[in-house]
Formats: sequence, C-alpha cells, structure tokens
Amino acid sequence: MRRRYYQLVASLPALPDFRRTRLLPLSRWRLEERLSLLHDDDRAELMKAERLVSWRRQPVSRTTEQIVAIYDDVMATTRNQDLRAMVDFRMNMRTVMVALRLRRRGKGAPSGQWGTGPYTRFIESRWAEPEFGLAAVFPWIPDAQSLLDRGDAMELEKLLMGQSWKRLSQIADSRPFGFEQVFAFAYKWDILHRWLSYDAEKARERFEELIMEVTSDHQDLFA
Repeated sequence: MRRRYYQLVASLPALPDFRRTRLLPLSRWRLEERLSLLHDDDRAELMKAERLVSWRRQPVSRTTEQIVAIYDDVMATTRNQDLRAMVDFRMNMRTVMVALRLRRRGKGAPSGQWGTGPYTRFIESRWAEPEFGLAAVFPWIPDAQSLLDRGDAMELEKLLMGQSWKRLSQIADSRPFGFEQVFAFAYKWDILHRWLSYDAEKARERFEELIMEVTSDHQDLFA
C-alpha cells in the first residue's frame, strides 16, 4: 500500500518554473522541516538518491569508480520504482554528456568504467554515429551537441535542467500526495536553487572546467 503525505504536500508552496522566476519560494531550512514529516525509510531513500540527482557540485576527490559504486548501491537498495527511474534518468544524462565532451575533444571511444547505466557499451559501439544513435531515446542530444559546440554554457545547463524538471513534473503529476510528489518537489527545488545561483560569467568558467575535466580520472560523471 502506497503511503500518502497529505499534510506534507499541502504545506509545500507552488514551485515556479526555474526559467521564469528570480525568487526561491522556500528556504532550505523550511524544506528540511517539511521533509522531516517523511517516514524514516522514505527520507533515507530521498537523501541517498540526492547524491546522484542533485545539481550541486560533487567532491573533487570522488572518482568515477566511486560514483559507479554509489549508483549501483542506490539502484540495488531503493524500493521506489519512480525514484530509481529518476536516478537512472540523471545518470544516463551525465553519461551521454561525458561522451559528447570526449568526442568534442577528438577522443576515441572510451573503454572500462567511464559511465553508468545500460547505454555505455552502446555508445562505445556507435561512437562515430550522429548522437551515438540515441536521438530517438534522448531527443535533447542534438540541441546539447549544438550548445556544446557553441560554448553556450548557460543555455546548455538550462536545456539539461529543463529535461530533469519535465521528468520530475511528470512523476509528481502521476502520484499525487505520494512519496513521488515529495521527492519530485525536493529535486525541483534543487534545480531552482542552483539556477538562481548562476550568472553568465561563472557559467562560462564552469563550461571551460567541464571541457578540461573530461580527460581527468575523476569528476567526469558528476561534472
């Protein structure tokens, strides 16, 4: 039987589209206060998955191998199917972006442990194909490739955030008053908070960092 969080959901303000507002309607402290109403196991799953879904920068010391281990653990221990699907969605996005950055630098198909999910081997085998043959699965790839080539960091980030925002909205709408609506709100709040912290200059610096980081031994998957 699915849990229902009527009081919690009713206490959450409407989140404006991150592309159309300059205000955060809820502080982090207030959000945590609301999330404390979750059952302990649901809250634990939300926090655990947040390490992979969040748009916040990850520790520089965290290697790709460690990231893959976190992913494997989250996928093996998370009971909620929609939360697992959201983690997969974000990590597939990160894997594709690593591949696009590598190919942009003229690198050959990677091998070993460089990404997560079911598409890593597929990408390796379709390295020379446009969009790695995945445009039907991830229709945002052509736009991401174009923005990457133009060096338009802000628009690239907006595109990727928009894809996650859309997916989270779909999850929330399909499970009203459920745990799914709560974690969708929390992760959309994270997108909004991150977007409001950006400015054009920092975004350009971040873009250059991403291009350089892709050849290092860490951070690629969380870049």
